[in-house]
Amino acid sequence: MKIAVAIFSLLFSATTLACECLWQGPFKDVYTDADLVVYGEVERSQGNGFDLNIKEIIHGSDYREQIRIWGKKDNLCRPEAKEFPPGSQWIMALQRIDNPPEDAFNPFKANISFGRQDDFSLSSCGVYWLPVKEQRVSGNILDGSRWQYLDPKKTPVIMAVFKAWLQKLLPDEAITEAARPQSEARKLLNETKMFLWEDQRNLLPEPEQESDEQFSPVRPDLRSGLEANGAIDNTSDQNSDQAE
Repeated sequence: MKIAVAIFSLLFSATTLACECLWQGPFKDVYTDADLVVYGEVERSQGNGFDLNIKEIIHGSDYREQIRIWGKKDNLCRPEAKEFPPGSQWIMALQRIDNPPEDAFNPFKANISFGRQDDFSLSSCGVYWLPVKEQRVSGNILDGSRWQYLDPKKTPVIMAVFKAWLQKLLPDEAITEAARPQSEARKLLNETKMFLWEDQRNLLPEPEQESDEQFSPVRPDLRSGLEANGAIDNTSDQNSDQAE
């Protein structure tokens, strides 16, 4: 009987602590509602939190170079902090913690917390994070099955393509094409296309060549008329020619 009660208690506690939320969808559907979207690298991890060094702020604003992000605690719908080891790089859509509850910090569990004021939390109810490796972004950016964060069949997308898509410079189709499973030959072709596209985008306009007429104090078509009326004296020019 005692064993049955113990098992029931464990099952009940696991149920009460379970996360319950509606699936919010792929990255495209969630990042616009985030307080901060960043590209960064994990510096350290402790308890249910980790520190992220910001490499680039993609959406929103923050004055800090490093921010604290809080993960799973009790029944909060957040990922485990251990999923983000030091040295790993990510694109994350984060929510700023504002007015944390009174029991946010437990002095008997110093490493486990809801989060501090102006820290950030990461939701597990959608694709709120995308792993980055060697300047390539993985994860379900545009689509994916429910509760699927990463589709191993998809090809990682070059960071430059991803950022151009975020800036509305490239359509969704560009991400779909880039993430499609590719042969080595097709990968090389796409990378060549991307290199040429970036090279063309970064070209500076050619400076306008200035003709000698732009530096002449008098337009040539007016000079002859002025000379005939004696307004311009050519004797100095003629003397200089004779001296030569």
